[in-house]
Amino acid sequence: MSKMFGRFEIQGELGRGAMAIIYRGYDPKIERTLAIKTLRPEFSAHAEYRERFLTEAKAAGTLNHPHIVTIFDVGEVDGIPFIAMELLTGMTLGQLGDSHPEGIPPGTLVELAIQIADALDFAHRHGVVHQDIKPENIILQHDQLNIKMMDFGIARITRDTDTPSSEGARAFLSGTPQYMSPEQITDQPIDGRSDLYSLGVVLYELLAGHRPYQDEDHWVVWQKVLKEPLPTLRPLNPRTPPDLIELVNTLLAKDPDERYQSAAGVAADLRSIAQRMNEGTERWLSSSVIPLRIRWPLLMALVVAIAMVLGMIWVYHKQNSVITELAYDYGFSLSEWVAVQTAEDLLLQDKLALQSWVDSMSHNREIVYMAIRGEKGQIEAQTRGDQLVARMAAQLKDDHIVLARGDLRVYAVQQDAGAPFYVFETPITYQNHTIGQLRIGLTTDALATANRTTLLTLLTWFAIVLLVVVAGTYWLTRRLQMPLDVVANALDQIKMGRLEHRIRMHRRDDFERLFAAYNAMADVLEARQLQRDAAQIEHDLPLGVDKHQGTAKDPVE
Repeated sequence: MSKMFGRFEIQGELGRGAMAIIYRGYDPKIERTLAIKTLRPEFSAHAEYRERFLTEAKAAGTLNHPHIVTIFDVGEVDGIPFIAMELLTGMTLGQLGDSHPEGIPPGTLVELAIQIADALDFAHRHGVVHQDIKPENIILQHDQLNIKMMDFGIARITRDTDTPSSEGARAFLSGTPQYMSPEQITDQPIDGRSDLYSLGVVLYELLAGHRPYQDEDHWVVWQKVLKEPLPTLRPLNPRTPPDLIELVNTLLAKDPDERYQSAAGVAADLRSIAQRMNEGTERWLSSSVIPLRIRWPLLMALVVAIAMVLGMIWVYHKQNSVITELAYDYGFSLSEWVAVQTAEDLLLQDKLALQSWVDSMSHNREIVYMAIRGEKGQIEAQTRGDQLVARMAAQLKDDHIVLARGDLRVYAVQQDAGAPFYVFETPITYQNHTIGQLRIGLTTDALATANRTTLLTLLTWFAIVLLVVVAGTYWLTRRLQMPLDVVANALDQIKMGRLEHRIRMHRRDDFERLFAAYNAMADVLEARQLQRDAAQIEHDLPLGVDKHQGTAKDPVE
């Protein structure tokens, strides 16, 4: 059943936290359903809490930004302070992360981070620090890529004389322990850079699937934040760009001076990352300037491919030559042994024994032809098959000889289908007298198989090496191009007149010198600009006004 809270009709509870309760309400004055956040009764009993809650809530209520929840009213009813604000529907950033166990797509995450950074920049420029940046305080409206940042109930107004809060107020104002910056934990004066640290924790969690420092006890978490180095960020999504990881690492620097100094700088670098991620291959190829991460891998691939093709050709022909020589040696050895074994039968004109030799040898799968001739060239025995005999008669001529070693010859005989085979011609001798001739045809199938295996192995290695070279070069050039893009983006900031922009990324190579040179240049330009502005102010002061005191001079003087 509905009940009234001041002029608001309370329609139910939406949720509650450690410090506040949020209700669904209706404001008849503006005829709008909204969310009403009230301080819990145990805190409302303390005047310090009530005053700070109302003061900072009123300041947050002045923020009018598309990515910051709209606050309609701030006040107090029966000693309970409240904030009447826009009622948001949609999932939180934390719920979005839970719905992507493989990691939020990098492009989506960068777009969301840009909106968060823009909202923080607007709040910081109006002197408001959120102090409780976490995924649950960022709503995606209607499941679209349009965020609203809420829960400015513990926001803090930055002042020139901001001092640490008392221990009691600190417990109320610090925020969520797992997302607190080191300066919040140690109760030091804070500014917008504290929110940037919390943003870094949020981005780390969405990229890695967990927060950088984890423990059930928030005191243990605080000790880790203050004393332990930042754990290496290993994103769930392998397509996460390295420069986004570097940005998160910079946000999570323990020293505020080592972080980005403004949310505007974070947003600018995020936009630069998004621009690089959105570049298409066609745009790269059509552009007059081809990125290093495309040009170098292609160039290295071409160089390696040429070198490997030449090497493959040399290796293939070298191995083919060696294997062929081994085949010749085997053929000659086999034919000489058979010639010795058949010499006595040939001398005795024992054709039955000779034909038995031929038939027996023909059972060997490597032997496709065998013929024994007498001293006058007559056929004494040969492999059965008229077609094979006719092919031998047509091709066993001098123009088919591929090798000759004294009286030994090798012929290459082509088949109708399949690989050719070699015919080895050897004289048959008996007591140093030539009494006939032996021809044995050996298949080259084994030789062809060996060559195919060699070629396949070489092609496999070629593909593996080329892939490794291209991938390695691409990774290396991305690492090289990232700092170049950072410098280009920084120069763009200078061009747009944002002289306060500095490069906060740190590297252990020559790019660190480049970053330092840019920062020194920006310092000089900013100092000169401040000097010009001061000179212009002095020049514009009306006559008779002291430039240093800003008061009218005595005419007598």
